[in-house]
Amino acid sequence: MRVNELAQAADVSTDTIRHYLRIGLIKAEQRLENGYQQFSNRTVKRIQFIRSAVGLGFKLTDVADLLRMSERGNLPCPRARVILAERLQETQQQIERQMALLKRMKQALTAWQSMPDGVPEGHQVCGLIEGVGHRSRSAADASSDGRKRMRS
Repeated sequence: MRVNELAQAADVSTDTIRHYLRIGLIKAEQRLENGYQQFSNRTVKRIQFIRSAVGLGFKLTDVADLLRMSERGNLPCPRARVILAERLQETQQQIERQMALLKRMKQALTAWQSMPDGVPEGHQVCGLIEGVGHRSRSAADASSDGRKRMRS
């Protein structure tokens, strides 16, 4: 099958197929005289594996490592567990940062409801944002500093 047929069979875009080809996650099994690349059902299965891994939070570089391990005859599952634990921790930290952002946004919006709209003066763009910017940044920096101290 050609790129467009592979994309359809694997339920991804042709851009995804081309990207995977570019970064070496998949390879054409043969190239015809007319230049078309040919793929088999084995490549469809490989793409499905890649999509499953990405859906679990693995990065494409992680997937490439697991595929290389498998191709060398090594068991990739122990490494997959380690990587997933790392991605889980990263995702938890991202969620915590997003929750902190959500809280700051709600607080700002609540405070802004009772504040008048100001006329920009000099270099000021929006007094509402500029008034809250330093407090939000300080809170975020303090939170970040606390995480850094906990890791040390």
